Amino acid sequence: MKNKRVDFHIEVGDYFGTLATAIDLIRQCADEDGWTSEDSAMIERLRDDLMYLQRTHNIRRKEGLAD
Repeated sequence: MKNKRVDFHIEVGDYFGTLATAIDLIRQCADEDGWTSEDSAMIERLRDDLMYLQRTHNIRRKEGLAD
């Protein structure tokens, strides 16, 4: 496995949620650093999209691909 951390999160089914959490932490830092409200809103939409994917989708390895 080339990327054990990513593979682990995919295997336990929380990859999109983990990304959403990281994105939200970036948004919080951006808010503190004075980013525009448009930037913050874009990051929130990305977070919400990732949470939607977490609730509704799973990732699986493509057939025939090796690490």
